[in-house]
Amino acid sequence: MLLINRIFSNNISIWIFSLLMIVLAIVLHKNNKKKFLYLLPIAVGLIHFIFFSFKGNFYHTKYYYGVFYIALIVMVLPLFIGRFPRIKKIVLPIVTTFCILAGVHTVVQPMVFDSAMRNHTRQGYVKSFISATKDMEKYYSLKDWKKIDMQALREKFLPVMEMAEETQDAGLFAAATVAFGYNFHDGHVIVTVPVYDPWIRCLELLSGNDYGLSMIRLDDGKTVAVNVEEDSPAWKNGIRNKTVITSWNGQPIDEAIEETEFIYVSFTIPVKATEDMFKPIMLATKGMRKNGEKGIIGDLIQNASITDDSQRPHALVGYVDENGDEKELELEALGCGLDRFEMTYLFLDLVEYIQFPDINNLETVMLNDDTAYMARWHEESTTFYDVLSYFTNRNSKVRNMLIDELTQMKNQGMKKLIIDARSNTGGFWSIGIETASLFTNEPFDIAKRGSNVFGKKKIISTVTVPADGRFSDIEVLMLVNHYCVSSGDLLVKMLKKCPNVTVMGLSPSNCSCQEVGGISFLSDSICNIRYPVNWLYEVDEETRCIDTDETRECTLPLDVKVPLTYDLAKSMYDDRKTRDVLLDYALDYLENK
Repeated sequence: MLLINRIFSNNISIWIFSLLMIVLAIVLHKNNKKKFLYLLPIAVGLIHFIFFSFKGNFYHTKYYYGVFYIALIVMVLPLFIGRFPRIKKIVLPIVTTFCILAGVHTVVQPMVFDSAMRNHTRQGYVKSFISATKDMEKYYSLKDWKKIDMQALREKFLPVMEMAEETQDAGLFAAATVAFGYNFHDGHVIVTVPVYDPWIRCLELLSGNDYGLSMIRLDDGKTVAVNVEEDSPAWKNGIRNKTVITSWNGQPIDEAIEETEFIYVSFTIPVKATEDMFKPIMLATKGMRKNGEKGIIGDLIQNASITDDSQRPHALVGYVDENGDEKELELEALGCGLDRFEMTYLFLDLVEYIQFPDINNLETVMLNDDTAYMARWHEESTTFYDVLSYFTNRNSKVRNMLIDELTQMKNQGMKKLIIDARSNTGGFWSIGIETASLFTNEPFDIAKRGSNVFGKKKIISTVTVPADGRFSDIEVLMLVNHYCVSSGDLLVKMLKKCPNVTVMGLSPSNCSCQEVGGISFLSDSICNIRYPVNWLYEVDEETRCIDTDETRECTLPLDVKVPLTYDLAKSMYDDRKTRDVLLDYALDYLENK
């Protein structure tokens, strides 16, 4: 029953060709004496390769269809051993069995993770984009929950797609697709650009211009300059780190921030309050528009036409000088904004494991006499146990490992535990279930798995956290950030149910938890779009589990928010290579609580 959504969304062409191969194997290897029929597998393979292989993407052609092509070649093997009846008698059933298994494998392989896989690599930019949006219109499982108007989105981005196709600008095509994905406000709608040159061009188009400074908005409401370039025009005119910025391009700073979209690579921030924290960094790359088009469409059209740094637009910045006077300064762009943007954004919430560079996932070590630390990069262990746990929601191997690790720490004096789930990329729910069970004395239901095949909702199973509670006396502090996503989000939700756990961060976790399975490959394999196709509900069987709706309100609020002060930000920029500032903050919190 758990695979019903994946079967429903599976690509029918995969089933047809796999069944055709199985039928061919059985027919050809059952008393067949017509040698010319052995040309059929080769013909099937060629037809499939011509129409269904991934243009410009050998890796995915091999990943999805490698075994399929091998089986078609192997199928011809009996033709060459016809003169050796004894050998043929042994080989025939082996070849037939292999071809049948290969056919089953070709169907099952994408069904596990990429059930709604669609290949549009042989279409042009515009057509492949339209095809991908229609895929999502049919299979994206959060379309109604987030109130997505797919037709309006498609029409919004078509002019940029047409411009990209007319100029054959693969980077613009990729950037527009990334910007399209942003509009879902879903951490599981992921646009990947695997080709290097379009990827770099995409980043440059999205990151705008460098005006010699960046900005952050502090928790006290002030927007201040950071990463100001020494001897730049901004610096020479009195803008320093911590200078208060009052306006940008003629707008009051808060209004300008509100209108900014934080579109960067493939990672989306569903929670509006979290995106608002990072918007000033993106705003600092925006110049005055030369065309009338607002928003990302105007930015992309303007940036795509730049061939030389001298063509970059100026920016108008309002600020308070050292005498307390408000001034306005027009700044020329120094170049592309990518480096300064990334320096400001990534360093503000980047996990580098400075104290434990060689620590493994789920490994636990002592930080001091009474506090232990568990690294939590993802919710995965070993493939066999992980896949099995998808059906059982339990993982005995992880459970035993966690018990051993935490027992050792307790024997060394552990009374407090920091679980570092910052940038946790997710994986399988069972690992979070096993973890939470160790900290609760009462079992609890956490979610309901469902389906919506043919538009009819059906609850399939309940996800329950059993009670073990052997470590319920340990004070647990969980560190998160907006890169903690998917099963990482579910881990947060489960641990928040445990009375001895406190969740802390500069920002909450991502708030995206529905199971992925959709993937559409676009023109020439320049980029692809991943998206959820399954249904996960809260225990009320009505509300979607964790994922934000159209309001973009956080569903997993922090218990303790780390305040973004200038001193904290400065430490994160200046000390990032020598210490983990947020981990130190967490330690101080536990010691002074």
